[in-house]
Formats: sequence, structure tokens, C-alpha cells
Amino acid sequence: MKYSNKTLVAICSLLITLVCVGVYRSQEVTAQEAHAKVSNEQPYVTAKMLADTTAIQAGKPFKVGVELTMKSGWHTYYKESGDAGLPTKITWKLPSGFTAGPILWQKPSKFNDSGIVTYGYKDKTLIGATITPPANFSGDNVDFKADVKWLSCAEICVPGGTSVSLSLPVDKTGSTAAAANAEEFSKLGFEGSVKDLTLDDNSKVSSAVPAKDGATNPRAPDQPTDGAANPQSTNVVTTSRSTSGVSVLNQKFNVEGSAEKPQSLLAYLALAFVGGMILNVMPCVLPVIAIKVLSFFEQARDEPARVRLMGLTFTAGIISSFMVLAGVVIALQATGRSVGWGFQFQYPGFLIAMSALVLLFAMSLFGLFYVSVPGGSKVDELANKEGYSGTFFKGVLATILSTPCTAPFLGTALGFAFAQPWWTVALIFFTIGLGMSLPYLLLTAKPEWMKFMPKPGVWMEKFKESLGFVLLATVAWLLGVLGSELGIEGIIGTTYFLIALAFAAWIVGRFTDLTTEQGRKITIYAISIAIVATAFYFFVYPLPGISLKAQPLEKANVDAPIKWQPFSVEALDKELSAHKTVLLDFTADWCLTCKFNEKTVLNSAPVVEKIKALNVVPMQADWTVQDPKITELLNKFNRSGVPLYVIFPADKPNNPIVLPEVINQQMVLDKLDQAGKSSL
Repeated sequence: MKYSNKTLVAICSLLITLVCVGVYRSQEVTAQEAHAKVSNEQPYVTAKMLADTTAIQAGKPFKVGVELTMKSGWHTYYKESGDAGLPTKITWKLPSGFTAGPILWQKPSKFNDSGIVTYGYKDKTLIGATITPPANFSGDNVDFKADVKWLSCAEICVPGGTSVSLSLPVDKTGSTAAAANAEEFSKLGFEGSVKDLTLDDNSKVSSAVPAKDGATNPRAPDQPTDGAANPQSTNVVTTSRSTSGVSVLNQKFNVEGSAEKPQSLLAYLALAFVGGMILNVMPCVLPVIAIKVLSFFEQARDEPARVRLMGLTFTAGIISSFMVLAGVVIALQATGRSVGWGFQFQYPGFLIAMSALVLLFAMSLFGLFYVSVPGGSKVDELANKEGYSGTFFKGVLATILSTPCTAPFLGTALGFAFAQPWWTVALIFFTIGLGMSLPYLLLTAKPEWMKFMPKPGVWMEKFKESLGFVLLATVAWLLGVLGSELGIEGIIGTTYFLIALAFAAWIVGRFTDLTTEQGRKITIYAISIAIVATAFYFFVYPLPGISLKAQPLEKANVDAPIKWQPFSVEALDKELSAHKTVLLDFTADWCLTCKFNEKTVLNSAPVVEKIKALNVVPMQADWTVQDPKITELLNKFNRSGVPLYVIFPADKPNNPIVLPEVINQQMVLDKLDQAGKSSL
């Protein structure tokens, strides 16, 4: 291809992108029409601008505000929306010389829906600011405008917005201005903490649980909008209790085997080290193992000194990634948030970024494109020796893809670390990384141990390409996890984005090489970036919960061997109060260890029959997305991640039986027998 043909590349790229946009948008028509039928029936929120004066004077401050009136059963959110929701936003458009102070809010109400606490307003509220006019201005009237955006929720959540305006006369003599809307403005200026708010009567909101970006959970279970309207619904003011009279979150458990747990920091470091080594053989790291095997093939015949340096570089990638994770955990804990192992997989934005990264790596294994690095080498090109940057990156990727698994011993060490000072967290994470990288350090420290590796040849190219399919399977798995958080819309949008990303990478790989002149290279890269940016804007940016946490989607349970009850503190307390034996499964869709245990053990016929015979209540705590109650209960068992399996005996609910991360059929059967049958 000659340089003059770069325009053809741009046209083809644009056409393909537009086709993808058209196809994707056609998939949304039905959903948009259905939403329009709901949102256009009538406004759920109306807005108007008010002022606390009938006229304005030069240099004399006054207040203006936007009054929101909600339809019965609907509510909007405070600046601190809580576990879900989206704060109302106002952008003032003032005349020249006028300035606006901080946003002023009225005291919000506290809502609680199945443990999800939010803060907002029902019926009516006013959000305002103090406006300071300039010392001198001309004119008989002054126009004020504002753009307001809100999220209104009832059985569904609907984002809304409008522009409001108000014209006020100018009091040039100082005799015509008078107070106005005094009652509404007198309630502005709430500065208290939401933690001090109490639940009001009938403060239970609807079952629509909005994500932080303003989208609703379309599969939330139906519940009445008012707890008082249904005598069967849970009263949010009254907390159900277990047999001890104390909620599970406030109980002190006598966990079987807890006396055997190590108490010293050195013992926990040993557990972290062993757990890190075991991570290498957990199911979630299978694609990473394939990448490492390829690296060994590549390095088997290298100079011993270079092999050792590669091992150190790979170890540096692993350990540095663990330290970055430790830093994020420490930072989040400093803000008062509770996090656990694998927490990053609870955020859709991370899943999309990982899908893109793994896809690009798979394409490089197929030879569809190479990333040029300083020194004239290409990452993962078998014709040349693997660069240090590529080796380091593989260590990073190995760490990231291993975090959805909790290996034996690792859960105990992490559970201890997450309750300790920051330096202990960092030390535990460093030790895990060291344990995970130890096998590769040993192999590369003694290159002669790799003499058993097959001799290089054409077969290595084919083997390399076959590993690309392993990574594509990883992409499919990541998309499945994303679907559990964002639904089918998230999978469709991200898939189209990945197609555009792959096409852009193909353009770079096919129309540039190490001999390409700088001008042409800049043009090709600009085209590729434009394709990716366009695809991101159309397919990813509109998705709910990209930058913030999503909300869990209700899962179909029709054909499942076990009819799992969804976890809530109230539901667990209720079953324990009724003297039921409860099997509580802490799981997540991104946890491959969880899925492996469920398929091979929990869903096996003997276990299913045992659960039925003992009348055990199976309850599932889904941690696919962040849930503070589940995190709190995990911490009570000194765990920071999933899987975790807890059996509460009917006659001794304060003496729960905790199973290890890796379980087998006979172990579960024995522990269920030990817990005993539910009381009738």
C-alpha cells in the first residue's frame, strides 16, 4: 500500500464504524421505544425557578433555587445519594458580574430498601444558592437561567433534566424589593451528616435500585413502593433477629476450628506465601499458565544470564501489580470503604478495560499486529527474543487474571490483612506476589532445569497462535461477568467496541512496520485512535455504571438444581429465628473457583438430595457487584473474598461451620449431617 492510499483507509474505517453504529442502534430501538412509552406518559418530576425576593438590588445578595416537585411514589436524590442513586446537579447561567455561592440543600430523607440505604427527597424539595449581584449594573430586569439534571426513581428509575429561568425586576430605589417564598427558602442550608438521619415512617422506597450513574436495575424484584401497603413486606424500622435476639451482623460467632487459626503475623505471612504459590494452579489462571508456558519455550535456549534476568523481570511485574492493588485497597480503606479480594471485578469499567487488553494480546499471538517497543523489537514476536517490557507485562496480566480466585490459605491471610494497619496490608500483598512468582524464579535461576523443553521450531508459531484462542475464551468469560452486572446491553455494546478495537489494531499492524516513515505512521495511528474513540463514545460511554459500581441483576433460578434464596440480613435472621439450618454460599460471577465448586460439588445429585432431606435453606450471597452487607459479613468470618461457604446449624446458629475455599462432595455432605436437620 502506498502512502497516497491512506485516504482510502480512512474512508473504509469510517464506513465500517458507521455500519457498526447502525447495527448497534437498531438493536436499541425496541428498548428505547418501550422506555419512551414509560417516560413520556407524564413527567415524574417538574422543575421551576424561585427567588426569595421580588426584586434585586445592586450588591445585595439574594437566593434563587430550583424547586423539584415529584409525582407521588417518586423520589430524587441528595448530594450524598448513599449506596445507590445519583445526586441532582444544577448548572447556573448567570448574567455577567453575578456570582453564585455553594449549592444549598434541604434536609433529606433516609430510605432503606433491602439494606440499600439512600438519601433523597419525595413530594417536593428546593435546591438553591446565594447569588451576589455586582455593585453596579444596568437594566430594568435581569434574567437568570439554570440547567438541572436529576434521577427520579419509583418502580423504575428515569433520568431527567430541563432548563429553567426566572426574570426579576431591578429595585433601583431600594423600596420595591420584598421577601418571597420564605417558607421554602427557610429550609435550605442543611449541613448535618447523613449518618445522623433516621428512617421516617413509610420511608421504604421501591424495588428499583438505581446505579450511581442513574440507570435502574431492570431485573430488581418487585416490591410495593410503600412498606405499609403490604403487611407481608419487611418493615424497614424493625430488624428481624436470630434465635439469640441479635442480628447476624452483631453476633459473635464461635466458628468451628477458629481456635486453630494462627495468631502471629509470621504465621499469616506463611499462609499468604503458600496461598500465592497455589494461585498458579487455580482455574482462573489457566490462560495465564498458557502464556507462561509459551515464555518458557521462548527462553529455554537463551543465555543463562538473560534467562535469569527475564525471571526477575517477570517477578517484578507480579509483585509490582500486587503492590498497586495493595495501594488501592489502602486508599479505599482510608476513605472508610470496605473492599475485598477481587474487588476490581465488581466495576464494569475494569471489566471492559481488561476485555480490551486481553483481546489485543490475543491478536498479537495470532500475529495480526505487533506493538513496537524501543530498540527495534516487537513484543511477543517469536522471530525475535522476548523483550523485558513484554515479560513485565505478562507478570502484570498474570496478577490481574489471578485475582478472581481465592486459593486455600489465601482467604485467611487476606481476611487478617484487611483488618490491619496499612503496612500489614502492603506486607501481606507483597508476600502473596512473592509466593506466586517463586516457581518462575526457581526455574529461571537454574536454566538447566529447562533443558527438557522441546527445541524451537515451526511448531512454536502454531502453539503460540493456539494460545490466542485461550485468551479469546478469557474475553468471553469477562463479557459474561459484565453481562451479570450490566445485562445484555452491556455485552452487546462492549462486543461492538471490541470489534472496532480489533479493526483499529489490524490497521496498525497491516499498514505500519518498523520501516514506515513517521508521517504515514502518525496518520495510521490517528485513524485507529479515531475509530476506537468513536466506538467508545457510541457503544461504551452510554452504558450504565461504567465509572462506578453497578447493581446486581436478579438471576433466573428456574432450572437450577438448588433453589437458592437471595441473601439479605433480614432474610438470614428470619430463617435462623425459625430454627432452620442455612447453607450460605458467598459467590460471584467473576469467581471461577466459585463456579467450579458450584458445578462439581454443590449442584451434584448427592448434595442436592442431602439439602432436601435435611430441609436445609440454601441462601446465596452474590458479591458480583459491591454489597456492603455481604462485605461486612465476610469480615466477620475473617475473609476478604469469595468463595466462602458457611453452614448455620438449626439448634446452634451461633456456632456456624465454615468450609474451606476448595470443597469436595463428601466434605459438604459430612458438614451438612453435622449441622443437622431444620426444625419443622
